[in-house]
Amino acid sequence: MPGHGPLAPIPRPAPEGMSARSAAATPMDGGSSEDCEEGRALLVAGGKLSSYTSALQEATLGKTALKAIEARRQHEGEVLARTVSRSLDVFKGVLVFFMTFAHVDLALMNPVLQFYSTAPHFIGNFAAGQCFLGFMLAYGFSCDRAYLSDAKRRSAAEQLHRVARSALLPVFGAWICSFAWAYICFKFPMDLKTTMAILSFRLAVGNGPDFLLCFPICLLTMFLLRPLLNRELDHGATTRRWFAVAVLLGGPLLLTRVVVQDCTGMRKYLNYFFECNARELWSPNLPALPHLLYFNLGLLLSRCLGACTSRWGSGLPAQWTVGGGVAAVVVTITLMFLTRPLLVVWAMNYGNLQAQTKWGPVARGFSGGPSPLWLLGNLFVLEVLLIACFVAQQWVERMKVPAIGPLLQFFMNEVEHLGANVLLYLVVADICLAGLYRGAQGQFPLDLSGGFAMTIGLILVTRFLFFLSSTSRSVGGGGL
Repeated sequence: MPGHGPLAPIPRPAPEGMSARSAAATPMDGGSSEDCEEGRALLVAGGKLSSYTSALQEATLGKTALKAIEARRQHEGEVLARTVSRSLDVFKGVLVFFMTFAHVDLALMNPVLQFYSTAPHFIGNFAAGQCFLGFMLAYGFSCDRAYLSDAKRRSAAEQLHRVARSALLPVFGAWICSFAWAYICFKFPMDLKTTMAILSFRLAVGNGPDFLLCFPICLLTMFLLRPLLNRELDHGATTRRWFAVAVLLGGPLLLTRVVVQDCTGMRKYLNYFFECNARELWSPNLPALPHLLYFNLGLLLSRCLGACTSRWGSGLPAQWTVGGGVAAVVVTITLMFLTRPLLVVWAMNYGNLQAQTKWGPVARGFSGGPSPLWLLGNLFVLEVLLIACFVAQQWVERMKVPAIGPLLQFFMNEVEHLGANVLLYLVVADICLAGLYRGAQGQFPLDLSGGFAMTIGLILVTRFLFFLSSTSRSVGGGGL
């Protein structure tokens, strides 16, 4: 019988969407030409469907790979951000050491030895030129990441709480320093009038209050400008972004030309913001707003780091790397030339520097300070120190020598600890020096080695107090 037996054709399963009749209809099977065309069309459609499925699978795999690459870049960016933050802490730790050493010399070393001996003179000038400005730069970097940028969304209440806490800490530190110098050192009368004058900052006693108050003033000023700041720095137009950068850096320099002629009476508070000519006793020496230059430099450094890490991870395109390297060299050479006016007056005391050079006045504070030449002239040394701290930290972390590596790592961790707790170390040292000062009796008992030993002692005392506070029990925990 036809169609039966061992030589009969084996029936083929129909592809999806094709009838059995169409699947079996081929010229060899004796099917009609219409059936053959229908089968051929459905087979082609099936092939296209298979190709589409393969493309969809490839696209899915591509999206997964892109997500993995993006996650890796984000991780690398976070690692780079933490590395820069740690390097800034090391940078601040070095500045804490020099500032403490300089204050010890001021309080306990003979002034003649300070000014005419090479090492004490270097320590004093380095601290006066680099410490406050370096702290302000690092503070601007930290404040941008924590309070000013929109990198992390927070409610308005949470933002205000965080900013208020950060701003009030230096204020309390300034009160403590002022009380210490007023009551422990200079023996001010312990009455309500003196207390209220210190609390209202009518009296800025010692070398700490005006220094510390500059930080919350700069933070609050930029926080009020935060919406405008973020809008312009994130603007799509390149010219708008560069104009914002120019305003952030050029504005504080222009503010050095805003000089209040009379800062006596109630106008004394203007001296916390602007330069003044006529000043009263116990007035601030460092106006805050001109020092926004360094705060804004730290802010822009934070924004550049955030943009690079979010877009490229820890690696930049070759053209950006080359362009950035050329720009960095040009900026470094320019900053090196800007140090010339300060080098000319190196023999003078930078702490209360007031000098006239052929390029213009160089002043740190008091009347007529800070001058633009002072602000610009210190940038090169700070840049070199910041790069050196970054390189040193990376070198120590990668060192594999068993005998030396752990020791250097311990030392670097302690320096980093100094920088992470700047306010604590400076306030405790200021309180101690207020009690140790004997200048009123004409006694200056320390030389260079004694000043170094006293500096290390003050740092160790503060480190012990930090250890006590970190190991103390909470309320109701028992113990001593």
